[in-house]
Amino acid sequence: MAKLLEYEIHLNVLGERNSYSKTDHDATFMRMKDDHMKNGQLKPAYNIQLSTENNFITNYSAHQNLGDTTTFKPHLNLFYEKYKKFPGKEVADAGYGGLENYDFMEDKGIDNYVKSNYFHLEQTKKFRTDISKVENLYYNEQQDHYICPMGHNRNGRKRNENRI
Repeated sequence: MAKLLEYEIHLNVLGERNSYSKTDHDATFMRMKDDHMKNGQLKPAYNIQLSTENNFITNYSAHQNLGDTTTFKPHLNLFYEKYKKFPGKEVADAGYGGLENYDFMEDKGIDNYVKSNYFHLEQTKKFRTDISKVENLYYNEQQDHYICPMGHNRNGRKRNENRI
């Protein structure tokens, strides 16, 4: 029973994370950049986010999430709590790119200059000529569907086929 109680305490501290520090329960283990010996190490850390405007820090937040993509919305919501409005523009690197973040910015009326996390991959010839990628299919705007190289649309009908 004592071990079961101990495990329950660990699970409660852990929450939705994969790890936590025994000395700082709020910190999550994150891979740090290589040191001079090329040793990448896991260390307890926080993912710190900063927003700036005209070289002034306008917002900061600390997160337990490893990736920047999942810190974006909570960081902007904190900005909203402080200033009662969302920023007019967001500029960020590809680490923040993702459909959920793009939809969020569109819903909140934020102009975005956030690079897609697949931007460099999408520029390669291999990607642009891959017919299995929806981005490379023909889009029929009038009927709102994509057409595959075999001439089928999303309903399984051929593009020029007349049905009664």
